[in-house]
Amino acid sequence: MRVILAEKPDMGRNIAEALGIASKDRHYITLKSGDVVTWAIGHLIQQKQPHSYPQYKEWKLENLPFVPYPVEMEVDPTKKDQLAVIKRLLSESDTCVIATDPGREGEHIARTILEYVDYRGKLLRLWVHDLTPETIRTGFQQLRPAQEYDALAAAAKVRDAADFWMGITATRLFSIMAKEVAKESVTLSAGRVQTPTLRLVYDQEMDIEQFEPKTFYTLKARFSVPNGQYDGQWFTEGPEGTTSRFDSKAAAEQIMSKIRGQMGQITLYSSKEVKRAAPMLFDGTALRAAARKELGFGIRKTTDLLQKVYDKKYCTYPRTSSRHLSENAADQLADRLHELREKSKYQDLFPGHIQSLKGQRRFVDNSKANEHHAVVPTGRNPEDFKHDDTYQLTTDEEKLYELILRHTLAAFHPEGIDQETEVVTQVQGELFQSKSVSVIAPGWRQIYKPQEEDPDEPDGKQPAIPLVTEGQTSKVVQTDLNTGKTTKPKRFSDTDLENLMKYAGRAIDEEKAADAVLQQLKEKGIGTPATRVQIIEKLIKDEYIESKKNLIYLTDKGRNFMGMVYEQPLASIELTGEFEHKLEEVAAGARDAGELMHEFKQFAFEILNYKDRLQLIMEQRLSGKPLFDNVNEIGICPSCGKPVIEQVKSYSCTGWKDGCTFSIWKSFRKVDLKLKQVKDLLAGKEVMISNIPAAEGKRSYDMLLKLKDGKIDGRFPDAEDRSLGSCPICSKPVVEHEKTYSCSGRSAGCSFVVYKEFRKIQLPAKNIRSVLSGKEVLLKELPKANGEGTYDLFVFLKNGKLESRFPTAADSAVGVCPLCKHPVVETEYAYGCSQWKTGCKFKLSKEFLGQRIPVAQIKKLLKVGRTDKIDGFTGKNGAFATALGYDPEKNRYSFMK
Repeated sequence: MRVILAEKPDMGRNIAEALGIASKDRHYITLKSGDVVTWAIGHLIQQKQPHSYPQYKEWKLENLPFVPYPVEMEVDPTKKDQLAVIKRLLSESDTCVIATDPGREGEHIARTILEYVDYRGKLLRLWVHDLTPETIRTGFQQLRPAQEYDALAAAAKVRDAADFWMGITATRLFSIMAKEVAKESVTLSAGRVQTPTLRLVYDQEMDIEQFEPKTFYTLKARFSVPNGQYDGQWFTEGPEGTTSRFDSKAAAEQIMSKIRGQMGQITLYSSKEVKRAAPMLFDGTALRAAARKELGFGIRKTTDLLQKVYDKKYCTYPRTSSRHLSENAADQLADRLHELREKSKYQDLFPGHIQSLKGQRRFVDNSKANEHHAVVPTGRNPEDFKHDDTYQLTTDEEKLYELILRHTLAAFHPEGIDQETEVVTQVQGELFQSKSVSVIAPGWRQIYKPQEEDPDEPDGKQPAIPLVTEGQTSKVVQTDLNTGKTTKPKRFSDTDLENLMKYAGRAIDEEKAADAVLQQLKEKGIGTPATRVQIIEKLIKDEYIESKKNLIYLTDKGRNFMGMVYEQPLASIELTGEFEHKLEEVAAGARDAGELMHEFKQFAFEILNYKDRLQLIMEQRLSGKPLFDNVNEIGICPSCGKPVIEQVKSYSCTGWKDGCTFSIWKSFRKVDLKLKQVKDLLAGKEVMISNIPAAEGKRSYDMLLKLKDGKIDGRFPDAEDRSLGSCPICSKPVVEHEKTYSCSGRSAGCSFVVYKEFRKIQLPAKNIRSVLSGKEVLLKELPKANGEGTYDLFVFLKNGKLESRFPTAADSAVGVCPLCKHPVVETEYAYGCSQWKTGCKFKLSKEFLGQRIPVAQIKKLLKVGRTDKIDGFTGKNGAFATALGYDPEKNRYSFMK
């Protein structure tokens, strides 16, 4: 018997299904071969909490640095039963197959368990890039000795200890200093990766705040030749490169006067075909950025969806930093896509002939796909599982899958070909440049988002330059002087921040950067593909930053904290990048793990060397004002009236030094309390805690909590508490059950009931609340009975029963068409009249001059004839702001003063 150790139950079940199941147990699955598959449920073994070390229990400067060695481990008490089973199975076996995620974190989870139970048998490693049955079976035919991954495991162990030492040492130092110098009781979380990541946000925030717009001027001229006319923009070349801007209006006007009506000569005419390669394949970071831009998904949503698509076997391993395939993977992908094309509902995206990408270094490079390759689809077809509860894709999962498929297939289509024309005209010694681009062959752009066209032209296309020759004369027939202002730096999106972490704080366009530059920066990037999203979320949780519509903002707490620690080596992006590079060297077997462990330990001591400097900075920043007071204030203590703040494990009264003992633990009966729930408790409100774990074999339960005499008091909810609304038949509360939403008066004879499953989807409680209040609720993308496509439906209550109707154009209208007075509706790319089939031409693009026009502004335009003033438009003369109207004659936006 071999023990196959997976990372999570889902992965364990996938492996078991691929190899053949004989029987199932709660903690493991026995295979037909006699082997058993068991799983870790993530981190079964975890680091002991700092307070469990006697010498480090109290938060005192003399107890720092925090460097226990070896780091002691303990079993997660909620998972001890699973560990006991793993230990028993391993004791009965002489071979273990490590089948955790193929990466540093997965290796660390498995090795930590095996070390904890003192396993000394034979070790093998399963290393697969996806969880399809074919890949798993092939992987088991090619199991590798686990010793090949010893260096990877060693690097993971060093990282785990280093992050623990540095994080606890810095957090305690900064928190103690805040208490001693600023007299503020606050937990200032810090870490080896999170603190330099916060510095990236801080630096950008300072650049935004300190930015001062500067006015500039640009000069355009229209030239006439026998074959037509063309526009050119003034430019000059100097020691610092090419510029097309004037700092002074007088200088621009002087040249404008100089060239007006003059004859010029064409000194350069170039027209050539340019090939446009399909975008590089996705890694996890690039996929999250594309999902934000194209689907509107936030970084956490995409990460969770991607994991589910992977678990359901529709894509390869998501936590990869490679955008390339190995040659073997390229051949395999071509074979899988060929099979998938025959039955995929996305057949129109596939090329007529699918050939391996091998030989195309933009997509295939063995040296860049060592540990993992790019995220690409597997050969599994979602259509084959659309009625399978386990493997069917949700609507959002399907959108992400289609994005991966479409992006991957772009690489199999021909290159796009454009005709680029450039003309340089010299007038009175001044140079003017003209450019135009026209599409000869769209190639891959037919199935993937085409390149952005020139937004300055009303029809979205650049005007063609007439045929001219070098040396030909042309005449200036019109001049235009335009004014613009420099724009302040853009605020980071969450995916921008992730990309900055990947490339050591540098904003890099991977499609354009040289391979050598990418590799050099990547080696010193901070964090890992598996941890960067977690780090960003940790900064949000610690209230150093906040995310609004996927954009990152620095909080007051983050500003004050970074101002305090900015000079600390822990905040250095460069130093953290060096550490990451050394960890990679350990993983590659090029650096001794013990030596690096010692170096990290010494760094924990060095953090304390800045204590005096830290105190001086804090004293200077105080200036009689508090740094952190009220930043973490949750509410008012019911016992003494002082502020309650967030601590590591509780929400506690700041009057503790005066003897107040009030606190609320962050966990209640193994359920984490949300911050809003704690705020409500402190405000005297009653809060519902749902799905509290019960004893084994029993169902979870809910409780209502309230503060009473400074302590939490609980009670079980009654029908009124659980009410979703009043019954339309008898007015008693309607409550949720396992399969229905029913009237609590059923025992008295009321028959009102709504089943949770409605036309093959689940109705959430929020929908029932709405219909009970008399509203109509729109259900989107219900699956059709024949399984082909989806539809939308409104549901509502009528005579005590759930009724439905199909949406009309009026339901989704954003306003009234100014041409025919019928409803205007929103589509994927535009706002257009619902009567377009009968000939109405009203249509406005959602994007205009580089700026997306919100639906709220279109509603205003249709109602009052104009939008508000909108910032961020980009023209040939730079950025500007304006209100928009509608020009019915030209059927396009117009500018309003």
